[in-house]
Amino acid sequence: MTSPQYVFQDSDRDREKVRLSAIQDEFDPDSRHRLSQIGITAGWFALEVGAGMGSMMSWMATQVGNKGKVVAVDIDTHFIENTNLPNVEIRRLDIAKEKLVISYFDVCHARYVLLHLREWEKAIENIWQSLKPGGWLVIEEPDFSTSTAVGHPASKPVNRVNKAIINMFNSMSIDPYFGRRLPEIFQQLGAEEIKVETYLPFANGGSRIAQIMKMSAQHLTDRYVGTGECLLADVEQYIAAADDPLAWAYYYTTVATIGRKPLIEP
Repeated sequence: MTSPQYVFQDSDRDREKVRLSAIQDEFDPDSRHRLSQIGITAGWFALEVGAGMGSMMSWMATQVGNKGKVVAVDIDTHFIENTNLPNVEIRRLDIAKEKLVISYFDVCHARYVLLHLREWEKAIENIWQSLKPGGWLVIEEPDFSTSTAVGHPASKPVNRVNKAIINMFNSMSIDPYFGRRLPEIFQQLGAEEIKVETYLPFANGGSRIAQIMKMSAQHLTDRYVGTGECLLADVEQYIAAADDPLAWAYYYTTVATIGRKPLIEP
């Protein structure tokens, strides 16, 4: 999903493909588990918002089968535009500005999308309206407050970069703690059966999450340094620590919130 403040909108296609692939490998298993928990099955109509490389879209297509359907939406459909699955429809649209069919989907899934949208309230309103009564909403967003390096000579420069990341988001009117807002958002929607799950990786250099953050730092070095919270040398040490198996850190927390639209709305 891209938007005017999306930090990776100017990324090289090949480099972005590698980054998105790593994100899929790291986070898809938990996303699939959450959708399995709510009972996604044959015949369901599913919506994937911010389809990215299309891994979750493709997995949902196998779950809903030929009698079901998956609609995948994104502002940039470059990586999925050649999808050739009979039960998948690709739509290039801005979910904050374009409405979908009302009361159509049994489930909607979105991961790391809303925090990048200035009009996220409108986006979630459009998503909520598109769900059938009794339909499920599964949203996963990050909370960067937990990012902390520990017990390594590079901990101080790494933590300066962590501060720069938060400062960068704030300067772009992006909430770096968006994930923690999800339970309240679901309550305001009137969702039922709300369940919250969190994933906080504690990992060393060389791990997949470390490599994901390394790729982000390589692309966003100028933005990080531009915040004034860190120096170029700090970013270089951050990148080096991402490859060092002796460098351990807590990374950002993913907050996943699941809720069900009431069968009878108030």
